[in-house]
Amino acid sequence: MKEKIDQYFGITRSGSTYKRELTGGLTAFLAMSYVIFVNPIILGQAGMPQDAVFMSTILSSAIAMLIMGLWARFPLGLAPCMSMNAFFAYSVVLQMGKTWQEALASVLVASILFLILAISGVRSKIITAIPTTVKQAGTVGLGIFIAFVSFKNSGIIVPDEGMFIKFGGFDNPNVIIAFFGLLVAAFFLVRKNQYAVFLGMIGAALCGLFIRFGATMDWFNLSETVVAGLPQLPAGSPVVIPVEPMQAMLDETFLVAFKNLDKMLSLDSFIVILTFLFLDFFGTATTLSAAATQVSDIKSEKFEDNKRIYSADALGTFFGSLFGTSSLSTYIESVSGIIAGARTGLMSVVVAILFLLSAFFFPLLSLVTSAVTTPAMVVIGIFMMQNIRNIRWDGPFEEIIPAFLTIVMMPLTGSIALGLVLGFLSYEICMIFAKRTNEIPKAMHVISIISIAYLFTL
Repeated sequence: MKEKIDQYFGITRSGSTYKRELTGGLTAFLAMSYVIFVNPIILGQAGMPQDAVFMSTILSSAIAMLIMGLWARFPLGLAPCMSMNAFFAYSVVLQMGKTWQEALASVLVASILFLILAISGVRSKIITAIPTTVKQAGTVGLGIFIAFVSFKNSGIIVPDEGMFIKFGGFDNPNVIIAFFGLLVAAFFLVRKNQYAVFLGMIGAALCGLFIRFGATMDWFNLSETVVAGLPQLPAGSPVVIPVEPMQAMLDETFLVAFKNLDKMLSLDSFIVILTFLFLDFFGTATTLSAAATQVSDIKSEKFEDNKRIYSADALGTFFGSLFGTSSLSTYIESVSGIIAGARTGLMSVVVAILFLLSAFFFPLLSLVTSAVTTPAMVVIGIFMMQNIRNIRWDGPFEEIIPAFLTIVMMPLTGSIALGLVLGFLSYEICMIFAKRTNEIPKAMHVISIISIAYLFTL
């Protein structure tokens, strides 16, 4: 059996060992496991039942990684993408007014389109057509948007009549929890610890538990409402058979996407689908490109031109929409497993098994509040912000203007889709002004027409 597994995954052939694959799998799991608890919090703000999202996150991630490991045979982890769940909750549901059921249907359609694009090879042509300046700016804008939302949800930023927003103040214990978690995450980031996100959340949760304990001991004068919103330990055992979240998923989110497909015929729904599609395959392309830079002995083309990798991503999103979660994507955090020595799909299988085992820790959701997730969201924003160096700020204004509009309009309008649309259109218009129309790819004209149509839906 051991020899068959070795031959199937090519462990010896790739210069790896069982120990390195298992170590890499554990490393990748710890680096990306925060999504298990953060995703339900974000989608819960869109009205989705957190218990159900917890289970759908685990199941869809495990299936996607089994596909990645057993079929693509590549060492990468997949889970609900932190930028796409933000788009799902804050843009599609809270801003555009779609129901979360309709949003799931949009994810389902986008996953099918993504799979077709991945298999046919059209994906690469679309990626090539979109200007680099807008692609990179989109990632930066997403990073700022995610951090901004997390600051708002934790109380660090609050509304202000005169200046629109202001600092929330340390009289709110959630602000203290969020900042303490950020300090912990920053400590481990500067020391190049690959678990910085995970440890930052643990630090925030421990800080929250201390404040809750202090309130019960009358050390702090906090209202019952404030105390109720603080992290708390599970009432019973932290390890249980996940019957409750599984039942919640089957009752409330399973196959809901199929039941709302008839609502996908409107223009604004079409734009939402295209945005999910764009974020999905562009996000995966960006992650694979970043992953390739981390491993010198694996060629970039092996990452970026592998149709099975993109297909695994699309299939993961497909199953995710059926179970009840937003789009899945390849996680840059999972590259930590490759850096730890993994080189085959066995690593992905190990991560999938660990994700399934984590379902038994469902009660720990009571520890995770918006303040506890702030370190994770901000660190992700920092990582995405690094793409700003790939934008030619000393280049022509026909590249600078679209990049600037894309970056600032995402957080300022609270709409990821609008930021991208304005980036696409301003690029096309500025290229026309610069008399460089012949340099605009034909596919970009189609994207611009769709973008104009989207503006009429606002």
